[in-house]
Amino acid sequence: MKKLCCLLLLLASSVFASPVSDLALVGQGKMSWLFWDLYQARFYSESGRYRPEDYPQALSLRYQRNIDKEDLLAATVKEWQRLGVSWKQEWPQQLEQLWPSVRTNDELVLRVDNNGISRFYFNWRLLGSIDDPDFAQAFLAIWLSSDSRDPQLTRQLKGG
Repeated sequence: MKKLCCLLLLLASSVFASPVSDLALVGQGKMSWLFWDLYQARFYSESGRYRPEDYPQALSLRYQRNIDKEDLLAATVKEWQRLGVSWKQEWPQQLEQLWPSVRTNDELVLRVDNNGISRFYFNWRLLGSIDDPDFAQAFLAIWLSSDSRDPQLTRQLKGG
């Protein structure tokens, strides 16, 4: 009976555990457009410091507005194009299969593991993964690149 209880606790904790529980917060900030707050962003790493390509890392976005999945996808591709990031044609299709539309207070988390595999979580539930290590760098560049749309947010996320 004791083993069964331990197993159930372990299963429950893995189902409801935060994808960032073993990482340290590096920095946080909010993204606004005109008069509207779009989301609160937090960036995590194992060391608690920003080091590009030093995984595991995670980016958490807690949305402050309702945004349709199609708008999230379009904004992602638009930012890759604006930044001149090398991206692959299959990534938007993979994201379309993974991402839902978001509502106020929904949280979308990207966690990149030591092998560069990107896993997306929605309100602490695993949505799926993209196994291409190049994806993590391209996706995180939207927030962490020196040419990001919001340099102040980038500095905050990097702990500056």
